[in-house]
Amino acid sequence: MGEKMDDTGAILRKAEENLKKGRAIATGIGIFVALHKPKKKILLRTRIEKGSDIYNKDLSGKLELPGGAVELNDFGESYRSAIVLTLKRELMEEAGLNLERLPKLIKMYPAWLRKDDKIDLAFVIPVPYDSDHIGETMRGFDLVGKNLVRFFSKEEVERIEITSPRMRFLINAAFKVI
Repeated sequence: MGEKMDDTGAILRKAEENLKKGRAIATGIGIFVALHKPKKKILLRTRIEKGSDIYNKDLSGKLELPGGAVELNDFGESYRSAIVLTLKRELMEEAGLNLERLPKLIKMYPAWLRKDDKIDLAFVIPVPYDSDHIGETMRGFDLVGKNLVRFFSKEEVERIEITSPRMRFLINAAFKVI
C-alpha cells in the first residue's frame, strides 16, 4: 500500500507541473491524425524536433504521424472543438496542411503510456485526404523535396524507423480501419 501512495504522490506532483505548463489535463493528451489516401497510404512526417518530454531522447529524423499535445486554450465549447483546434494547429505546423473539417463521426483509437511519474494518452484519428477535409497547402512548404512529409503504405512503414513503439501502435491501428 505504501508503494502505491508514493507512486500516486509522484503522479500528482507531475500533474501540478503539467498544469503549470498549460497542458490540457494533468496527464497530457496527444492527438494525431492519420490522413489517408486510397490504396491505404498514410501521411507521415519526419520529426525535426530533438527533444521528447516522454522518452527523454532525441527522436529527430524518425517518422511519426502529424499531431501533438492538446493545450488548455484549445478547450472551448466541447471536446470536439479541442480536437479540431489541436489538429488544425499541428497539421499546419508540421505538414503545411489546412484542416477544413473532420468527419462528422470522429473515430479515435487510443494508446497510453505510463513511465515513472508520467501518464500520457495519445489518440489517432483517421481522416480522408480529400478536398472535403483538407484545404490548400501552405505556400512554399516543401512536402517532398526535404522528405518532411509523404504518404507511406503499410509495407513501407514496416521497414522504416518510427519515433516510438507507441507511435507504431497508433499507425498500425489506423491502417486496420482505413
